[in-house]
Amino acid sequence: MLEARDQAVKFARTYAWGDTRVETAPDPKLEDGDILVSVEACGLCGSDASRWYVEKKAPTVLGHEPAGYVAASKHPSFMEGDRVFVHHHVPCGKCHDCRHGAETSCELFKKTRLDPGGFSDRVRVPRENVERDVLLLPDPMSFERATFIEPTACSVRAMNKLRWTEDDTVLVVGLGAMGLTNARCSKLRGARLVLGSDLHAGRRQRALETKAVDAVIDATANVHDQVKALTHGRGADHVIVGPSAIPVIEQSYELVAPGGTLLLFSPMAPDKHWNFSPSRLYFHEISITSSYSCGPRETREALELIASGELEVDDLVSHRIALEGIDDGMARTAAAQGDWLKAIVYPHGLPSGGAS
Repeated sequence: MLEARDQAVKFARTYAWGDTRVETAPDPKLEDGDILVSVEACGLCGSDASRWYVEKKAPTVLGHEPAGYVAASKHPSFMEGDRVFVHHHVPCGKCHDCRHGAETSCELFKKTRLDPGGFSDRVRVPRENVERDVLLLPDPMSFERATFIEPTACSVRAMNKLRWTEDDTVLVVGLGAMGLTNARCSKLRGARLVLGSDLHAGRRQRALETKAVDAVIDATANVHDQVKALTHGRGADHVIVGPSAIPVIEQSYELVAPGGTLLLFSPMAPDKHWNFSPSRLYFHEISITSSYSCGPRETREALELIASGELEVDDLVSHRIALEGIDDGMARTAAAQGDWLKAIVYPHGLPSGGAS
């Protein structure tokens, strides 16, 4: 098996919010079972643009939605040139947490990582990740589309947390790339009515035009009355909350129908707390759950959804950026304004016709 050596890996290391520097270092050394992947594209996730989350991890190389080809391999299942999706964390599948559906709390999940991170032109993928969640890409799938495997898998995991019936109403709060994905996955699960709420008129219009939702809620107006009017006074059976702002979560809780579920989809700063009525929780039998990241089962389902065309992802890409543009990409993702939706990072340089 071939092993790349005497080369320098280029990566974007974030030292603090607004301070990301492009640096180089020797290629990571491969151990038995590892592979070296040339990262051809990597999505910029909303968590990469969460200031408190970034500064908690800094200094670090962010990026956890990569796809590329195998540049060198010390694992018998993968050969140089294979086109792959790689997952940044993997669970053991055997511990108590894994057996009870909490794979993202598994100690191996917390320990495993890409070296140095997805915002690099090459990454070492450890043996544990290679064996559990590196997937070969079907020939027609572009690397750009493959960057949506991980975020789509997060949506799949969220869908699996909900109890689905034949006439469910879903409210998706926040209509960025992940909100649109959650809305589309809700439709694939058979939701009767999918509503989408957002502060920005452009995002609401895009959600309607792409048929991701059946109706939109103007989050700058009286959200409660709009939702009640569209759901015959009941509220939504499932409310999926993208924004991590406490006022948004508190408002979303009040929109859950009796017997329904509030699902928290994004990480929240540890020092933030919210208030709710336990009485309403009890007498309306409301459930509150969360969905964090994804595991091997979800990534495989996500790959199939994208490869089959059941789930549209191409229209989620609004910008393509180089490593040098990551600080701007993080800031614009956090602002969630204008035409910004989803940025794809190209570590080897922008594709022909690409623009930051």
